[in-house]
Amino acid sequence: MNFRLAILIVNIIIGTVCIVYGVKLMSTSLEKANIRRMKKCLSLFTAKVPMATLTGAVITALVQSSAAITVITVGLVNSGMLKLTQAVGIIYGANIGTTITAQLMSFNLTNSANIIIGLGLLIAFFSKRKSLTNMGWALTGLGIMFAGLNILNSGVPYIKENQSIYELFKTYGQNPLIALLIGMVTTMLIQSSSATVGITIVLFNAGLIGFESALGLTLGDNIGTCITAQLSSIGASISAKRAAWAHTLYNVIGVIIAIILLKPFASLVQAVTFGIGQDKTRLIANAHTIFNVLSAIIFLPITGYYVKFLEWLIRENE
Repeated sequence: MNFRLAILIVNIIIGTVCIVYGVKLMSTSLEKANIRRMKKCLSLFTAKVPMATLTGAVITALVQSSAAITVITVGLVNSGMLKLTQAVGIIYGANIGTTITAQLMSFNLTNSANIIIGLGLLIAFFSKRKSLTNMGWALTGLGIMFAGLNILNSGVPYIKENQSIYELFKTYGQNPLIALLIGMVTTMLIQSSSATVGITIVLFNAGLIGFESALGLTLGDNIGTCITAQLSSIGASISAKRAAWAHTLYNVIGVIIAIILLKPFASLVQAVTFGIGQDKTRLIANAHTIFNVLSAIIFLPITGYYVKFLEWLIRENE
């Protein structure tokens, strides 16, 4: 039993490290490949809030890191290249674009991890173009992410066989508020909401946590990811600080609404997922996407008021 427990702990550690590293490698490599285009697009195609939202969503979908886009946005606001209203629109879109990673994780591609890693390394090592090399490393990161999911999945039988650990999951894995706190703190520590959503998908699909608790973890991830923008705004201008707080308060308010309406939200996610012919393995990824799309829909009409609220809340003399 002790040997099995040791295997489980090693699986959890290695699997989590692979997911976090894979997501980081993928997002940083994509960012390096597209950094100039990203800054140019964020500066040129964000005049109106809806366009800024669309631009933020598309660029983040290409880069797969809402944290990176938010940090760049804060920097552009700090330099005066973007107005706060434009930054808020980009943040709406960035939250939507980053959900593509969770969608990828929800597909059964873990068995293809080695092929994806091998292909990525071949491109990275033998390509003569720097942009293509970065794309190779991004593909390698994607494969490592899938390998991490595979390792975590392999540890599930050990959890179910160990009565003490299984009971622990059954006892505390059904409380969405506890799950929200765990998701928030974990994402703050590893600074990757995509990684924690991936772990949530594994736990839910294995039946170790309930659907509402999985939603709690996912919602907590959305708050935890805000720490990156807050850190990037330290010592910056008042406009940059407002942009960072725009991201944080946007996510916090959205999560509060979702938690209050958790059962209707859960029902909506299930209705959409099953209505388009998908199974329960897609629920968490769809919940992540639906939450961020709904948040943008709610905030878009009141963006002007939201910006005025931020200007009132974070003042020059502070």
